[in-house]
Amino acid sequence: MSTEDWAVADAWAGLGLHWHGYVERVALAHAGTREERLAGEPDEVMANPDEVAAWLEGTIKAATGPAPIKGATVEDTRDFADSITVWKSLASRGESVSTGVNGQITVTADAVTERECDCQISGSASVSRLSKGRRR
Repeated sequence: MSTEDWAVADAWAGLGLHWHGYVERVALAHAGTREERLAGEPDEVMANPDEVAAWLEGTIKAATGPAPIKGATVEDTRDFADSITVWKSLASRGESVSTGVNGQITVTADAVTERECDCQISGSASVSRLSKGRRR
């Protein structure tokens, strides 16, 4: 994988975008449509591509991590560096990103504009959800 192929752009900043994150415990083929997701409450609201990549990584790790062993700490050593590069690049171009684990979970960060939701966006791309969605 070349870093040139997955460069981070500034396109998202001029588009007035932020992202709504959704977790679905179904395979990608059975995941809801964008319209269905946007009609519901997001699990997370993210303001920039860095937050998108961090949320996708954390959500997948949390959903698929090693089973806890009683009385022991299990370190998650999985490396998501390549995926993070791709996710950040896609989001920086103003795109939505869907990923997941085969047959287990679909995680989507939908790029949305101010017209598509009830989020309040302030000066430095800070986003706050008027309803119950969480903010990174």
